[in-house]
This record gives sequence, C-alpha cells and structure tokens, in this order.
Amino acid sequence: MINAKKLLSRLYFCCLVAMVLSNASEAQGLGTHQRPNIVFILVDDFGWNDVGYNGSTFYETPRMDGLSKEWMRFDNCYTPSPMCSPTRVSILTGKNPARHGVTQWLMGSDTAYVREGEMPRVYCPGPKSQGIQDSECTVGETFRDVGYETAFYGKWHMGPFKTTGGPKRHGFDSQLAVIEANGCSMFHPFGNHNYFPDSMPGDNFTDLLTDAAIDFVTRKRDTPFYLHLCHFAMHDPIKSKNNLRTRFEAKLSGLPKLEVDRELDRYGHSPQKLRQDDPDYAGELKTLDENIGRLVDSLITAGMYDNTIIILTGDNGGRSSFFKPHPTSMRPLRTGKTFLFEGGIRTPLLIHWPGHSLAGLRSDVPVTSMDFYPTLLEMAGVPLMPTQHVDGVSLVPLLRGETISRNTLYWHFPHYQGEGAYPASAIRKGDYKLIVNYHHDDSLLFNVVNDPNETNNLATAMPGKTKALKKQLMAYLDETGAHIPQTLTK
Repeated sequence: MINAKKLLSRLYFCCLVAMVLSNASEAQGLGTHQRPNIVFILVDDFGWNDVGYNGSTFYETPRMDGLSKEWMRFDNCYTPSPMCSPTRVSILTGKNPARHGVTQWLMGSDTAYVREGEMPRVYCPGPKSQGIQDSECTVGETFRDVGYETAFYGKWHMGPFKTTGGPKRHGFDSQLAVIEANGCSMFHPFGNHNYFPDSMPGDNFTDLLTDAAIDFVTRKRDTPFYLHLCHFAMHDPIKSKNNLRTRFEAKLSGLPKLEVDRELDRYGHSPQKLRQDDPDYAGELKTLDENIGRLVDSLITAGMYDNTIIILTGDNGGRSSFFKPHPTSMRPLRTGKTFLFEGGIRTPLLIHWPGHSLAGLRSDVPVTSMDFYPTLLEMAGVPLMPTQHVDGVSLVPLLRGETISRNTLYWHFPHYQGEGAYPASAIRKGDYKLIVNYHHDDSLLFNVVNDPNETNNLATAMPGKTKALKKQLMAYLDETGAHIPQTLTK
C-alpha cells in the first residue's frame, strides 16, 4: 500500500522524468536501453584499511587495489552510522538515520553495555523506527519508475519482512538470497538452505552470490538494469576456505609476536584489536576480493563494462572488538564498528563512471552514503528528488574533478552497544570533528585532517569552536526529531 503523499510525489516525478528523458532522447538519439546500467556493491563491516590500497599489509586485495587505480577513489567516505541497519536505510532513502529513525541494528535494543562495575548514566531507547518506512521513495523505486529492471541480492537487515515487506515492497522487481537480518554463514548450508536451494556441501556464499549477480547483469534484456548487491562478508561469523586459511596462517607465522593484542579505549567498554593478523578473516576477505574481480570481468567479457556504473563501498567501519579471534583492526584509525571515531565510520569507496570520471582520480573531500542516491540519478540523467534524498548531495562534480558546496556531516548513534561503544552524536565541519558523548557528558574535538587518528583532543584549547559545533549539531538533531539520551536519575 502506497500512502497518498508518496503516490502524488511519484506521479509528479514520473511526469517530470518522461519529459526530461524524451527531450534527452531526441537530442542525443538514445533509447531507454542505452542508458547506463548500475551495479551497487555493498560490503558488510568493511573497514577503511581492510584493503591494500589503504595500507593493509596482512590482507591481500589485489583486485580492489587494481580498481583503485582504474576507478575514482574517495579517501574520506563516511557512513552515516557506525552500524549496518541505519546506513543501509540511508543508502536507499538518501536520509540521515537521525531523520529516518533507524539508528541501531534491527530490531535494536535498549541494553546498557558498560565496563565491569560501572553503571549506565543515560537511558537510550531502541531505534525510533523498526524498519524502512513505506512512505519513503527509495532509489530502487525511482529507477524502476524510469524503466530500469531492478534487483536486490544479499543482505537486507532493514526491518523484518513481516513489517517492511523486504526488497520487493521497496522498488526491486526481483530478489535473491535475501538475508532478513544476520542469519547467514559463509558455507553450505549457510544457516538457511533456501538462499541457494541447489547448493552443495563446500559451496561458498560469496561465490554463489557472485554467480547469481553475474547471471543477472549478463542476461539479455531491452532495458537498463540496477543491481543492489549486498554481500554478507565481512560480517561475523568469519570463515575462510581451507587453502586460503593455510596461506595466511603461514603469513602469520612470519609476524612478530605481540605482548598485548588488544587495548581498551577510554570511551569504550570492550578492548580493540591492535593488528590485522587473523588468517580466517584474511582468507574470507581474499575470496570477496576475487569475486568482485569476477563480476567486473564478466561485464568486460559481455561488452557491458563501458556502459555500467559501479559503486563499491561498505556499511560501516570494520569490527575491531567483541568477537574473538576474528575481528579486524582499524589502526592507525581509532576504534571501529559502533564508534563515532574514524575507525567506525570510514569505509572504502570506489566509483566507476565510464566516459566521465578520470581513471585514478582521488578525492579527499568528505562524502557520505546518503550521497549515492542523488549521484546515481544525476549520472543516469534522471531528475533529482530533493524532497526525498534531503541529506545527500550529488558527487558528480567531484567525479568530474570539480568541488561540492557542502562542508558539514552529522552522525547520531544514541545507544550503548555490545561491540564497545557508548552513546554519542557527532558533527564534522571543514577540518574539524566534534563528538558529543552522552554517557561521559563531555565533548571531543579533533582536527581530522591533521590528526586522522584522533589522538589530540582540542576541546579545551578551542572552547569557542567546541561550543559552536555542539550548538549546530544539537540544532540539527532537534530539526530531525532525533531521540536524545536522557540522564538517569539516581
């Protein structure tokens, strides 16, 4: 059921699109089938330095490293949340979690994780929204409305199927191996044999998901396609193919032993891993890297690569705590998943826009996952929907070597979380990032250009900037109707 406001918005949009595309086709002599195809690849728990091109030496990601030289590379891509569900909804809607209300994993929890012997200091309810809302006009719906064949493969985790309806209710013509939340494993039977009913013992989920994606993108059709491909890797449970595990066990044997392999951050309650050295993690990541390469190769072989936009990114920073021994490490970035430090909200981003972006072009401009919606629309020549993707801006100017005008990003993660984080909100404006910690009742200010590892808190030295940024952050949270943690009374 589509609500009346959304229906009117879509009717207006479709009329606008019809006029724009008709004029474009007449001017350029292009038919619908000649518009660019789109493959959006989302990796779970994908840390910024999980790839070789960002500095990893233990992990091996040669295919992604190669693509970083061929595609446009973004060195400051931020996810709008340090956790998956909020970011996934933001990608489909173009809205910040503070606005759409999914601020935690779903179904979420108000559990107050703290250090042993410590008491919670604020009350943080579960997420305000329990899934993506029917009132949203998603990027999938928009491309379907303009004639694209749309498909959703892999992890969903944007609300229970029973209430959200899953991908088909939110703009996707077809779906395959859709994981409702986190019920999956890397090898047959994957925790759910229905993902791939014809699979056999020993089959790998990432391999089969890529096989299905290749089948979809190389299928003969008369319309362009949009594939939203959501890998379950690198989410727990981590498990490698045997030959790759053996390879990385040998690599581990050559590393010096650590006296201490974990460290507790002052603003967390679980120790953070200090080094990337887990053979299972490395092996699973290498399988993912190989499959990303296979998908790209299939487009090249099919003669479709030069008319296919590809975005490759993650849903939050790498998991650096909680599960042992498999977490990755975000060092030298601070902490990881669930934290609003750089290790929790920075992720790789590569974009392939054939005929437009320059190979090997790099940008250090801060961008965010909400930007993908308007960016894809503009790249495909589809009118923007500013009342929908209100928190995103098109990255097309950056892809052309130009600039964008936005200089402020916001985060809101008002939850105690098992992986280690305390509730917090944050703002980055220009070179400076302010984190407001509700449990600690204090603020941290960093110049993240000069100090990307966030070691030098400038809040005391720069009280005026700290006050101004906090005021702007709180005004934004008030405007979006965000839940603010409330101090517990004794």
